[in-house]
Amino acid sequence: MKTKKVLFIFILFLFFISKAKANDIEIESSNIEIDDNGNIIYAFDAETIIKSENIKITSKKTQYNKKNEIIIFTGDVYFEDLLKNIIIQSNKVSYNKKKNLIFSSGPTNFNIEKKYEVYSKNVYFYRSDNFISSDEKTKITDYESNIYNLEDKFKFDINKEIIKSKKSVITDSNSNKYIFEDLVINLKNNEIIGKEIKIDFKNDYFDNEKNDPILKGRSGYSNEENLKIYKAVFSTCNIQNKKCRGWELNSEEFNHDKTKKIFEYKNSWFKMFDYRVFFFPYFSHPDPTVKRKSGFLTPSYTSSDSLGFSINLPYFKVIDVDKDFTFSPRYYADKSFLLQNEYRQELRNSSILTDFSFLVGEAGTKGHLFYNQTGEFNKDTKYELNLQSVRGDKYLKTYNLLDTSPIIKDDSVLLSDLNVNWNFDDSKLDLSFKMYEDLSRNDNRYQYIFPEYNFAKNINIPENYNGSFIFNSEGYNKNYNSNIFESVLINNFLFSSDDFINSRGVLTNFNILLKNSNSYADNSNNLPENGKYNLYEILKIDLGYPLQKQLGDYTNYLRPKASFIYSPNGNTDISTKNLTINYDNAFGLNRISEDTQVEGGQSLNLGFEFQKDRVSYNNKNLSEEIFKLRVGNIIKTKEDYKLPKKSKLNKTRSDIFGDINFKLNEAINLGYQFSYDRDLEYSNMDSINIEFEVNNLITNFNYYAEDHDFGDSENISNTTTYNFNDENRLAFKTTKNLKDDFTEYYKLVYEYLTDCLSFNLNYNKSFYKDGSLEPDETISFLIKIIPFTQLGVENVQNLIDK
Repeated sequence: MKTKKVLFIFILFLFFISKAKANDIEIESSNIEIDDNGNIIYAFDAETIIKSENIKITSKKTQYNKKNEIIIFTGDVYFEDLLKNIIIQSNKVSYNKKKNLIFSSGPTNFNIEKKYEVYSKNVYFYRSDNFISSDEKTKITDYESNIYNLEDKFKFDINKEIIKSKKSVITDSNSNKYIFEDLVINLKNNEIIGKEIKIDFKNDYFDNEKNDPILKGRSGYSNEENLKIYKAVFSTCNIQNKKCRGWELNSEEFNHDKTKKIFEYKNSWFKMFDYRVFFFPYFSHPDPTVKRKSGFLTPSYTSSDSLGFSINLPYFKVIDVDKDFTFSPRYYADKSFLLQNEYRQELRNSSILTDFSFLVGEAGTKGHLFYNQTGEFNKDTKYELNLQSVRGDKYLKTYNLLDTSPIIKDDSVLLSDLNVNWNFDDSKLDLSFKMYEDLSRNDNRYQYIFPEYNFAKNINIPENYNGSFIFNSEGYNKNYNSNIFESVLINNFLFSSDDFINSRGVLTNFNILLKNSNSYADNSNNLPENGKYNLYEILKIDLGYPLQKQLGDYTNYLRPKASFIYSPNGNTDISTKNLTINYDNAFGLNRISEDTQVEGGQSLNLGFEFQKDRVSYNNKNLSEEIFKLRVGNIIKTKEDYKLPKKSKLNKTRSDIFGDINFKLNEAINLGYQFSYDRDLEYSNMDSINIEFEVNNLITNFNYYAEDHDFGDSENISNTTTYNFNDENRLAFKTTKNLKDDFTEYYKLVYEYLTDCLSFNLNYNKSFYKDGSLEPDETISFLIKIIPFTQLGVENVQNLIDK
């Protein structure tokens, strides 16, 4: 009997060490302590299972009080409610089994049904009613990356998936913030109801990162289909360092139709700088997520001397996922009607853009058609096709279609062409067929180039050649003025050496060009009659002696240079060619700018360059140029009357040409270009540029004069800008012909520009109009309400008079 009693006590002891069990609560641990006559159990590194509730908990320490049926878990608590599909992670959790209540003390993370993550503090979980609550700030995220920041106490009904909070900030997946008071969120159907709503959109939500868009109202609700706000205020304007927004829209009711993707406003006042300007019973526009949506676009109004008033009411139509259309009807005061249209289509390997219009009115019926298609045949072959046609020679200019079309680049000359480009690893070929039409001419207005090509290939040569070898072939077949024909075929073989620097620091390189020129012409003044074949050779050797010296914060660069050019060929007569020589083109291989020949004879080009740089005050790792002088001269062994006279290449010695740039200080920059007679007796060309910048004032004066051998002209121009601040600017431009004492134009512009509002007041007085001496004086203004619309009048005086 005694042995049986000892064995029973031993078995009972083992039971409490490995497992403490009360009712349906099981605690498994290798370290268990019992207190208060077995009413309190302590377990360490334990796993607790509550079978009736299907709950499993792991923690560093578990304390179970049998009397009040409360279990306290502390240290790395992982509370898994398998019945409710909820996981709680915290450092301290207490579970009251009688009340079926869980309280998580301190920072807590709830994972609810793998749909919601709740981050909070001191959270109550009422299991019987299946809701959680807390008086602390809480963050909830859903599987769509929406974030609910609950600023005040909240209640989350898990069964109904409803959240209630006194104040909250919701951040959607687009980083827009929605601020509510007295908020109710139904997560099942995405319904939100609240008061004092404020939506702080992402700055670039309307495609301008300088914006600070906002929408707020007294109350509102949101669901899958709509976001409705009452007593709403909307604006995209940035209010930083401003007393008020540039504009805002005050609406009785705002609605975001999420299905149609439209912002709608009812009974709205449009305010500028807190002043009511317009009333709209109804106003709408696509929401910023819409890139392509059918509907009316921004209307515009204009007034001009020649056409009077006009209003444009464009409409955008989405035809399919790969094509759309824009109708732009324009109504004029003389009852004429112009319909301009744009058609766009995306194909598998190309894009089509078409712009066409027709005009019906007292001036008759006119119109235009411009077609552009760009694409590729394969990854190495691209093409572009343009077709252009106009009915009415002055139609494009009269109705200013150059400014309203995306593909009209010239309103005087039409170009229909096909361009094909092949690009390979070491070569490329450009091939084109072109037809020009000059709208300013009554006859001989067409020019045809069938075809024109350019082929270039980089030919691999051994490395010990120390250079590169390029073959280029180009040519065209041209017909113009009805009976003039020109055909040209040119082959160029160019070898360019690497730079060589000898032990004394002299830098040398050379170029060898072999040009084969073939031409055929009929009735041409540019090319010799019938066929002609030429072979030209030219050698250019460049020498330089670059020197550098450091003096404190200054670095001086000195580079004498010489270039020797030799060609055994003669020259055709291009003496009347309007060509001038400056320092930038004097040392080029083809400075006469001729495709069919090279400059014959021999010449020595001499140059001298001096530059002084200073360490930048703003960035010590950078240097800034404060002075630069370049002077050059061309010397030849004999005269050649066939070369351009103006360039002085026909003389044994050219003009002395060059330029000087001098930064006097942080405010003043001087620039001077010159071309002096070779004996320094007179100047043929002088160009002086003075730029003055101090604080908010920037002014630039440019004086340009040609005299003696270059011509007889003298002009001065000025551009001045004064920036009152980052938003207000005043600009003035003028040009005057000093020879004739004649001012060509004045232009005075005041501009107010912010992230959401632009105002432009422009005064123009010009004395040239299409080459005549008819004066023209206009005052115009343009208001842009970004991103909605623009309103403008091209001639205010004309409007006042009418």
